[in-house]
Amino acid sequence: MLNSMAKKECNSWVGVKKGGAFTLITLSLLLGACTPEPEATVPQTEPDTTLTETDDTDVEDVAEDTEEFIGETVTVTGEVEADYGINTFVIEEMGDIFADQVLVINTAATTEPILAEQNVQVTGVVRELVVADFEREYDITWEGDIRQTIEAEYVGEPVIVADAVEVLDIP
Repeated sequence: MLNSMAKKECNSWVGVKKGGAFTLITLSLLLGACTPEPEATVPQTEPDTTLTETDDTDVEDVAEDTEEFIGETVTVTGEVEADYGINTFVIEEMGDIFADQVLVINTAATTEPILAEQNVQVTGVVRELVVADFEREYDITWEGDIRQTIEAEYVGEPVIVADAVEVLDIP
């Protein structure tokens, strides 16, 4: 009786072993066929729409093509034509007597005013001037005559809200 039991166990073990191997091979083939092919991924990059100094933006571009520059960050170089205190001045192309001009409101931490005839590099966002908005947003108080001059000459015109102003050492 022991012999017959041992034989049965052995036969059933062999049967499971053969059937199990067949099942494993079949499953691995089926699963291998179901696996998706790896796809190449291309990183998505946003186009850079920020205008920089290398874009050859100049004061004339901002003055004449204002709509194109509203909301954009620009870097321009020019000569200060007029100054209206520590935080406001007018910039024009260097060396050009009849050049277009753009008002600059300096929001950078400047301890000394930017003065007429200095050459500067200005980086900031182009906006349309609305005096009340600028006084409120940037806590600017222009003296009576200066406010009147700015309102008379620059309301509705482009203004560069500068977050960086560098005085250049150019003669």
